[in-house]
Amino acid sequence: MKKRGRPVEIHIKLTKKQRAELRQMARRSVGRVSERAHFVLLSDKGKSVPEIAELMDYSAETVYGWLERYREQGAAGLDDEERSGRPPKEPHLKDIVETQAGQSPECSGYTFSNWTVDALTGHLQRRFKVLVSRSSMRRALREAGFSWGRPKLEMPRRKDPEAQAKMARIDQVLKQAEVTIIAEDESEVHQLPVLRAKWRRRGQQSQVPTPGQNKKCALFGGVNLRTGECHNLITKRKRSVEFIEFLSGLLAAYPTGLIYVLVDNVSIHTSKKTHDWLASHPRLKLVYLPTYSGHKLNPVEKIWWHLKAKIAANRCFKTLDALIAAVHRYFEELSAECVLRLINSPIVRQAQCLVAA
Repeated sequence: MKKRGRPVEIHIKLTKKQRAELRQMARRSVGRVSERAHFVLLSDKGKSVPEIAELMDYSAETVYGWLERYREQGAAGLDDEERSGRPPKEPHLKDIVETQAGQSPECSGYTFSNWTVDALTGHLQRRFKVLVSRSSMRRALREAGFSWGRPKLEMPRRKDPEAQAKMARIDQVLKQAEVTIIAEDESEVHQLPVLRAKWRRRGQQSQVPTPGQNKKCALFGGVNLRTGECHNLITKRKRSVEFIEFLSGLLAAYPTGLIYVLVDNVSIHTSKKTHDWLASHPRLKLVYLPTYSGHKLNPVEKIWWHLKAKIAANRCFKTLDALIAAVHRYFEELSAECVLRLINSPIVRQAQCLVAA
């Protein structure tokens, strides 16, 4: 059995390579590891164990132990060994948090609708007698696969009972090579800027002026699925009267042949006034998209997104006329090739097949 007491003297003699290795460790390592490297370097310079202990403010037993360990294991012996650490207060915290945070607070009888760190911490304390700090709760939430983020609005998952028949009708139209097929939709443009992410200097939040009094105008748009040609009409309102005006422009743009216009199911597309006008203009026919699917099936939505990103992102128009002029300039500069890239979708590709053939 090893006797306790003052350790025997020990001196380390280093080679040039060992000395360089320890000097690098002393410079680059942090905390206790760097100090241990200094123990060995001082011993190499002829310092005794008590002298090293006094210089480094350690006990002689500690210095002796590390010098002995270096002699047995080399530089690797000076590193810290892995430690188990303090065991968690609640070993099943992750599983408890995953179960509780995965369901609405209303399921537990609360009136609030969203979990916060404080609410979840209090809930676990009251219901399960689990005491954890806010930082431990955040860590448990991350480990359980949760993150803090903003939700998005979701349209009602209702189905159009006529969806299958409408899609069959669209498919029938797309197979007709000799007809003109226009996808149509309406939107609005505002003087109030559309805020978008942008590059900025770090620590400086960009400021975008507002018009004071926001004004807007309605925008009717259509795109030829086979040529990429765009048609648009800017008006004050979105009514059947304005929609009919837009359709009249399509008849003038395509003076011969049938024109099929893909539209959603909003009231101006199904009104009596619209149907009466269509009855007297048999060359133009509306084809209705399935209800609740216009944002997915109508390619014109991509044009609106591109338009607003180009002309209205982080830009305030001083007058409504300036905004309208920017819209006109956008469509003048928009090439058919760019349009076809923007609206690329199954419906457009199906319409393009006959053109390629």
